[in-house]
Amino acid sequence: MALKTIRVRIKSVDDALDDAVNVMRAIQAKKKVRGRRGEYFESLEAVRAALTETRLALLRLIRTRKPKSVADLARMARRDFKAVYRDVETLRHLGLIEVTARRRGASSRLRSNTTEIVLRIAV
Repeated sequence: MALKTIRVRIKSVDDALDDAVNVMRAIQAKKKVRGRRGEYFESLEAVRAALTETRLALLRLIRTRKPKSVADLARMARRDFKAVYRDVETLRHLGLIEVTARRRGASSRLRSNTTEIVLRIAV
């Protein structure tokens, strides 16, 4: 698994909608459209709500201790399973970790190759 950097950007809803309209116009005109990778948030508060210290601590545990399951991660973090599961789902949705389902009856494996998170704020 290659190492990766996650780019986090703040963009207003209006800016995001303007970008979507511009992409649709380019597609209609049969122009090439470049994809952009990264996670977009509406505000710095939204970034802080998603990337809490607790979630970043879980990300570090996954990278360094390589837990075999969410239950194993919860034990390592000394936290409630349900709370850790919710945080794992958020980290997965953001693309910071991968959860690989194993065969029936076995637990899921957690992995992360994220080495840094870069935050860009346009002013």
